Amino acid sequence: MNQKTKSESLARVRTGIDGFDQVTKGGLPDRRTTVLVGAPGTGKTIFALQTLVNTARRGEPCIFVSFEENKGRLVEDAASCGWDLTEFQKKKLILLDGRMQPGAVKVGHFDLMGMLAGLRAVATELGARSIVFDSIDVLLTLLDDRMAELQEIFRLRDWLSENGFTALITANLTTGDPSSTHRYAMLQFISDCTVALGFRQDPHSASRHLRVVKYRGAGFFERECSFTIGDEGINVALPVTGTESRPAHSEFELARQDLSARVQALDRFLEIKQAELKFLREEQARGDGQAASRRVKRGQTPVQLKARVQKEPPRPSHFAG
Repeated sequence: MNQKTKSESLARVRTGIDGFDQVTKGGLPDRRTTVLVGAPGTGKTIFALQTLVNTARRGEPCIFVSFEENKGRLVEDAASCGWDLTEFQKKKLILLDGRMQPGAVKVGHFDLMGMLAGLRAVATELGARSIVFDSIDVLLTLLDDRMAELQEIFRLRDWLSENGFTALITANLTTGDPSSTHRYAMLQFISDCTVALGFRQDPHSASRHLRVVKYRGAGFFERECSFTIGDEGINVALPVTGTESRPAHSEFELARQDLSARVQALDRFLEIKQAELKFLREEQARGDGQAASRRVKRGQTPVQLKARVQKEPPRPSHFAG
């Protein structure tokens, strides 16, 4: 994924997918993170595999980590598009099975540190700078805790940034599922580029569509584009220049609007919690200060109290003589 082009001031890496590199004016952002979302069956895994197959064809090592499908299924999916992954693995396209059993995640305090340390060793040995995390939502679902999910997403963000990877992360987005939309909103915290894939069907026709939702720091083709999945993978069709794009009434457009509102609500929630924490700390400091002041006014310091006792004459006893 490291064949670079420059558009404006941001370096980009070509995916080799016909049409997509034109839509993004050069490909994916170099040494940054792209999030690819869509409902099941929309072509996310094929898109990710095709990107790394083209990377391997250029002789560049790369890593594909799957959290949902095993290696055998990935090899079969790739073969349907004419890619022999067994042969490409000799060219350093490494397939790694990242699937975990639910019990392994819930025992103890799970985090991604162990897996990421292993990936860093593999990437260093190969000299790989391109990596795919396919179906990251499957792993996050096993955590079954929103704060834990957010923590691991930030951990992944920091790891990718520290190691300078060009990363592609895929995730399922299911309309009407609160957990799915919440997870999508969290992934936007680490995404420099977001691409949505969809499938539209009516009684007379069916079509696949793609839209670049976000591309931080650079311009891009904003209109929805149709695409097909054929014997050679994905091919994106560009609209005729000068034509008006049709309204995007897809499930992803509606989800995008809903998620935008959710992100704003999450920002407000975090601001409120930060304000509450600051208030509690100030109250605690103020209470400690007032308690110390009362002790000084009421009883003086131990030295002052001793001097006072020495100066006062002894009182007569009721039991004297």
